[in-house]
Amino acid sequence: MNRHLVLPGPDVGRLLLDRLVAEGVRYGRDFALVRISVPIGTAEVVAPLLSACLRDADVVVRWEADELLALLPATDRAGAERAAQRLREAVDVEMAVGAAHWVGDTAHDLLARSEPRPR
Repeated sequence: MNRHLVLPGPDVGRLLLDRLVAEGVRYGRDFALVRISVPIGTAEVVAPLLSACLRDADVVVRWEADELLALLPATDRAGAERAAQRLREAVDVEMAVGAAHWVGDTAHDLLARSEPRPR
């Protein structure tokens, strides 16, 4: 029942994202991500609440000081959009959210496609 939550810094997020891309390329595994931009200073409070509304296989990591990533293995485009909606509804904090499904592109392109958008 305890969800995966990692907040130490963006290096861990980069490592996990790169691993998902590598597994996608090598094994054809589907995945998606949701970028969440939160008010500065709220990531430590918001992240556990966001993590609690995701599956056990999903991981929430810090990407930047005010940005989190929800990494969603074995998730298609529709699943990414559903997860993004659950995350929007999980907390009563003004945040911007963007979702993208991996389609064989680079981590950089995937992140660009998931640029957070306000509600």
